[in-house]
Amino acid sequence: MRTLAGLVAALLMAAVVATPAVARVVRMQTVVNLTDRSDPAVKRAVKEAFDTSLRGAVAMGFARIRVDGFEVLRDVVVLATVATDEDDEDEAPDNTRDQ
Repeated sequence: MRTLAGLVAALLMAAVVATPAVARVVRMQTVVNLTDRSDPAVKRAVKEAFDTSLRGAVAMGFARIRVDGFEVLRDVVVLATVATDEDDEDEAPDNTRDQ
């Protein structure tokens, strides 16, 4: 009986230790109304959309956010972002990106 209990304990420890880490990833779209279609108004709308997406990602506990694209429609700006809590292992260091 002690051997069975030891085996069960060992299997449970192996299951806990061997469980792979799961990264969370979410794609968000933020829509902001345009006051007009001038360049300053579009820039303000994109910045507001990014700030809103960033606040949402932080509130959900994500460590990274990247812009996936944006679109200027007739009376709105749509900003697509991807937020994740995983590190980019294949990402180049900042000092080698421009080379």
